[in-house]
Formats: sequence, structure tokens, C-alpha cells
Amino acid sequence: MMNGEFVTTLPPSASKLERVLEQIFWEEIGLIERDIRDFLNPWACREDLLPYLAWELSVDDWDDSWPIETKRRVCATALDIHIYKGTRYAIDKSIEAIRADSLKAVEWFEDEENLIPGQFRVDLISEQSPVDATTVPEIVRAIQHSKNTRSRLVGVSIKSRVENPEKHISMSRQALQVRSGPWKISSMVSSSSSVMACLSRVAVVVRSGPLPLVLE
Repeated sequence: MMNGEFVTTLPPSASKLERVLEQIFWEEIGLIERDIRDFLNPWACREDLLPYLAWELSVDDWDDSWPIETKRRVCATALDIHIYKGTRYAIDKSIEAIRADSLKAVEWFEDEENLIPGQFRVDLISEQSPVDATTVPEIVRAIQHSKNTRSRLVGVSIKSRVENPEKHISMSRQALQVRSGPWKISSMVSSSSSVMACLSRVAVVVRSGPLPLVLE
């Protein structure tokens, strides 16, 4: 098939039946050829074929509810993660693939006051993706699949940042509701600044209730 026109790909020895079938199904054959060509490209692969590409690339953790861009990022970074599995780089890439947020893995020798040899924690700054009940378990799974065997994850801290700048307004009403359960908020900073505002009103509601977090 070339420029939408039928071009046979059969050898000269093909039978009449084979040639007839080729002409009947040439459009479907063209689609198959296109899908095969793009299958190994995470950014061009057909959406419904991405789970099969993830299996092909041996992706450790997959969720069908992820947005399409997250699925493509996970597939795109899979080989890199497998090459460097067991290193800090692999941990960073595995979390960046599912979260698109900045993070830092802190090893025991970087915080000897709070960590003992063999331990580490992950500090995540959430700016691009929302934080909900699935966030921490998802991060923990990604870390467990990419870390080395000897190191032990002891904590995940999340800093969520929300910004809503306002300038030149006559009246402003803002409300921020934070529900952190099943995790506990250790600290929270809320500030409001308006330029040339006649009336500004800000309300903050915080609900926090700790539950055990399974890190193993």
C-alpha cells in the first residue's frame, strides 16, 4: 500500500486465491503494518496496545486507570529503570514516570541523625499531580520495584504546594480544604498576598488522621 493505493506485496509465485484475498484485506493489512511499526514507540503506540507494550518492556507496576500520558511515560522509562535498577537514579525515574513531580531520595549517610545504615527515605514535592489515597501506596510500590535489596525504605514525605496569585482585584474569596487522612500533617504553611485588593477573605480547613503505612 502506497499513498492509499493498492500495491501487492506478494511474490510472483503467489496463487490467484492469495492475490484475491490480499486485495480484499489490503486496508486491514496496512493497519497491521502501521501498528507493528509504531508498537515499540511509547509515544506513537496505539492507546489500547499500551498494556501489551508494558508487558513487552517488563513494566513492574501498571494501572489501567492512569492517564494516557502517564502510561506512555512509564513505558518510555521502563528500559532505563531496568538498566539502572538498584540505584537512586532508578528510584527517581520510576517515581517521575508516574508522578511528574520533583523528588529527592535521602540515604542514611545524608541524614545520620534520623537514619541508620541501610535506611533511606523519599521526599516528594507535589506540584504537577494531585495527592490522594492512592498516592503513597503507588509511590511505595514504585520504590520497592526499583531499589536495591539491602536498602530499607522507612518513610515517604510529601510536600504539596498550591499557588493562586491574584492582582488588581476588587474582592477575593478563597477557601482551601486539606484532608490528609490516612496520613498525618507534620507542618503546614499558608500565606496570602494580594496586590491592590479592596477586600480579601481566606479560609483554611484541615483534617488529618493517621493510619499505619505499609512500606514493605
